[in-house]
Order: sequence, then structure tokens, then C-alpha cells
Amino acid sequence: MPSSLYLFLILFIVGAALRLFGVLGKQHAERLGTFVFSVTLPATILVSLDRVVLSPTAWKLPLAACLITIPLALITWTIARTLKLERPTQGGLALAVGCINSVYFAYPVALATFGEDGLAQAVLFDLGQTTLTLTVLYPMALWHGTNHPSSRSALLRLVTSPPLWALIAILIVKAAGIHLPDGLRTVLTPVHLLTTPLASLVLGLSISVRAVRQTWRLTSLGVGLRMAGGVLLGWIVTWLLGLTELERASVLLIAGMPSAVTAVIVSTEAKLDEDLVTSIVAVSICLGMAFLPWLPQLAAALAG
Repeated sequence: MPSSLYLFLILFIVGAALRLFGVLGKQHAERLGTFVFSVTLPATILVSLDRVVLSPTAWKLPLAACLITIPLALITWTIARTLKLERPTQGGLALAVGCINSVYFAYPVALATFGEDGLAQAVLFDLGQTTLTLTVLYPMALWHGTNHPSSRSALLRLVTSPPLWALIAILIVKAAGIHLPDGLRTVLTPVHLLTTPLASLVLGLSISVRAVRQTWRLTSLGVGLRMAGGVLLGWIVTWLLGLTELERASVLLIAGMPSAVTAVIVSTEAKLDEDLVTSIVAVSICLGMAFLPWLPQLAAALAG
């Protein structure tokens, strides 16, 4: 396992211990997650895509995210309705299964395994995933929840998203056939390097033992759908889109990632079943961490 993933694992354990012993809590995870999303993640997008040559099939990565996330969320929602769960629980289950933890989990694994090229693939996949989260999953959560903010909230979140603007900016720069100025890249690089260690701390701080104990049956269902169901749909999508080598490996790797911490933040705002969402996020992250030592070898085999 690459040394960067050892650091990722150690910081995750530190974060989980801080949460377990009450030193830091959920609010700290949310604040740190907001900082990563608003500051270090845009820097990562700019730096990682600056020197990467995008292939003619790069558009297939965000499309793959859509073809995996939407069917999986719909399948989960149908199962939740069949089980006659309460509306906040239906929405929470579909939200947690639909939100893929690309930023805090897939990015470090892709970077450690494939370098900047792999990270660029993860960023492109996340373009589709983030767009769906803000335009489909977020409104769905509000519809199922007991809190009803303005209908303009989802659109406002999308157009004011710092990662989105960073992606637009770097794509314009690349379309013009130029690179980021050396001075700007020098400033952004240290900020970019903070994304992985801070992401691992956010994951650790998101672990809640109490929530898992109360919802373990539905949690098991949600984790299975998110990770095993994601991989199954990933195989189908890579075949449909004719993806090969690095693109295929990236899609399959990210499709089976844990549930995103973003789901917890959205479930809190929408007043969904927060305990269930937190449990799915926590258990799926722990399961992902358990498989972490083998992920680079698996990803390399998929790219072969």
C-alpha cells in the first residue's frame, strides 16, 4: 500500500478516536468538511487537471456517474416504499445510497494509485456526481423531509459551488491551450495537498457508534446497496460506454466507494432520518477502510 494511504488510514483512526472520546464532534466534522469543499477541493481540481491531457472520451466519466447514481437511488427508493418506511426514512436511505464518497475517499485512492492522471479521472467522475447531488438528490431530500427551504436552494447551491467554478475555470484554461501561471500554481499546490489529510479527518469524525446500534438492519441494507450495488452498476455502465484501462478502473473503483459525508449534512438540513444516514456513512466508511490496503492492487488490475 502506498505511504500516502498509510497516512490517510492513520488520520482516519485519529479522527474516529477524537469523535469516540468526545474531544471533537459532528459540528467539527461539518465545519472541516465545509473548509475542504470550499477551499482545498477547488485548489485540488485546478492543480490536478492543469497538466493532464484530457482524452476525447473524457465526457464519459461524468455520464457514468449519472448512469450509476440515478438508477441506484431509484432502486433504493422503490425498496424503501415497498418496506413502507416513513417518508424521512425513505428519503434518508435513498440519499445515503445515492451519494458517492468521491472527494474524501476516491480522490486519495486514485491519486495514490494512478497519480495525477488517476486523480483527474476521479475529478471528472465527480463532476457528474456533484451535479446530480445538487440538482437531483438534494431536492429529493427536501421533498421527503420535514424542512422545506425555498425551492431555489438547490439551484443556488449549484451556481455558488466553489468546486464547480474551479472546474469551469480550469476547463476554459485548457480549452485555450494554456496552463495556470507558475506563481498561482505555486500558491495553490500546498492548499491542494491539504485535501487528502483533511478528508481523512472528516471521515473519522463522521463515525457515530450510537447511530449504528439503533439502525443496524436498514444500515446493512443501505451499505450493501451503496457499495455492492454500485460496483454491479459500474460494471454494466463501463460495458455500455465501452470504457477501458484507466477510465474503466476509475469508474469501477469510485462506483463502490462508501457513502458521502455530504449526505449527513443534507439530511440534517432537510430533516430526514439523520441516524440512518449517519449510520450508513459510518459503516460504509469503516468497510472501505478495511479494504483500503487492497484497493490500489485491485485498481491496477482493473486498469490492466
